[in-house]
Amino acid sequence: MTAAVLITNPGDDLLIVHPTDDDAPWQLPGGIVEQGESPLDAVRREGLEELGLLLDVREHDLFAVEWLQATRTGRRDRLALLFAGPVLHPADTDRITLQREELKAWRWATRAEAESMLHPAIAARIVGPLQTPGSAVYRETRHEGTL
Repeated sequence: MTAAVLITNPGDDLLIVHPTDDDAPWQLPGGIVEQGESPLDAVRREGLEELGLLLDVREHDLFAVEWLQATRTGRRDRLALLFAGPVLHPADTDRITLQREELKAWRWATRAEAESMLHPAIAARIVGPLQTPGSAVYRETRHEGTL
């Protein structure tokens, strides 16, 4: 299971992060939910680890859930949860401290920029208004005939 967060600014731009791997696409802050950890706790932990920010994300901020079918034999299906996060202002972004072992950069991206820079599966989860808690979207990604 993975959990990520949509962090926006007052102009409705998305905060995206780039891993240290140059070949990897830009991502949303977040990561793998650890054993015994809730997805909400994972988003908060990842916000603190990756960005150095205490994120005020709550249960009703669930934005999207996607079930992803395994793409290879030996792999397991997984769930990806996406939460609508806080709106950050310049004073907030001045406090961002990247986790340099995992991330080399962050930036604001318009919706169109984010769709072209993020992995297509992640970009596909970002539908509808970005700051509308309580209106979660459910998706399924199937890979017929790949196993």
